[in-house]
Amino acid sequence: MTRLIKYEFYKLFCKRSILVVLILFSVVNLFKINSEFHSYSYLADGNDSRSWNSVYWQLYEDYRGEITAEKINHLLSVYQPLADATADMTASTAKDNPDMMTGNIYSDRNILEKYYVEPMEYFYHYRTYALQVAERAKENAAVYKERGQTVEVRKNSVIYNLYSGRSIKDFAYEEMYNYYLNYDFSGILVLLLCLYGVVSTFVCEKETQMDMLLLTNPGGGKKTTFAKIAAASLFAISVAIWFSAVDYIGFVYFFGTAEGGNLPLYAVRNFSTAAVNCNLWQYAILSAVIRAVGVWTMSMVFLLISLFGHSALVPFVADFGAALCFIIIGASQSCFSNTWLKIINPYSLLANRILFGKTEFISFAGYPVQSFQAAIIFAITVGVVSITAMMMLSKRNSYIFCWTVKSRRRTRGTFMSALSNESSSH
Repeated sequence: MTRLIKYEFYKLFCKRSILVVLILFSVVNLFKINSEFHSYSYLADGNDSRSWNSVYWQLYEDYRGEITAEKINHLLSVYQPLADATADMTASTAKDNPDMMTGNIYSDRNILEKYYVEPMEYFYHYRTYALQVAERAKENAAVYKERGQTVEVRKNSVIYNLYSGRSIKDFAYEEMYNYYLNYDFSGILVLLLCLYGVVSTFVCEKETQMDMLLLTNPGGGKKTTFAKIAAASLFAISVAIWFSAVDYIGFVYFFGTAEGGNLPLYAVRNFSTAAVNCNLWQYAILSAVIRAVGVWTMSMVFLLISLFGHSALVPFVADFGAALCFIIIGASQSCFSNTWLKIINPYSLLANRILFGKTEFISFAGYPVQSFQAAIIFAITVGVVSITAMMMLSKRNSYIFCWTVKSRRRTRGTFMSALSNESSSH
């Protein structure tokens, strides 16, 4: 069986067209990441001594690390005079002022405000915000306990435990992770590549009627079906992990640093109500695993649909339509939040920021379950059901039947011959 799985994986992954598309999509993905950096980051203005990039990293050594009153006061002593001088917008717009770090007073104010004052203020006050959420959850739990609403009591207890110890003690660069966590483009590439790869797993043999011949082989029938499913699973997971690695390496390379990885996830503003407590680099690993689960589930659904096709075109169109629906519904959740749609849509695991960026619950058997947990369980269930359906719908190996019939005929012929010889002797 192991050799059969290896053969099916090699046949699936090592096709020239698959490798070409994989390389092409990887290059396109890297170009897209580079575009994200130059389109949205103000630190992409070069390495000139007065560029924002150079000024930021010069100041960074003074403010990185533990947030202290001394650092805050020092930052305000530099920023406040600039803010006061530009408040009425009558200050000089000269770009070669020797007293300014960037050559312009407005530019100095803006870089300090965007990259130091606002982030440090958010970091410093987050502990108070989290404590307020925890205390409110504790009060709600007491009220619901008096009313006998057990589910609400449990939900608020989870919220209290999740938020009670939260704080951001250190200041660090987090812009790269902000864009990395909100990057979904590679998820679409992964989905399209897996769709192209698995759609012909069963169909190609039906087109050449090789599927009928395989049924007469000892490794045919359900054994071959299981090997194809296992190979397709390995393919989908490998592609998902590959693009997750390309994403992270690409962002680190183009942004020029992996600084800030030890910050908690909620240090990124979009994740201020994050559903998990972990560091940014830990979340990068978690996100890769969750994405692999989502891609595997959707690949199993694609594979199940292709099982009913007799040519590559029909399953491809059907699978592409399903993928398009998943993507559109998943993208809409960025603007319109519906917890159940997130849970039942496997694409949410690819763009998993919509699951992990907000603490949400559903009730199951009297217990509150966080939306990301429910989505993972649902996706795995769908994948297992799809595999079970494929195994049940696949044809049994006729080789065993043929061997059994021949054996019975041979035994019967031997018995009749012996009986005939015995009658002749009498």
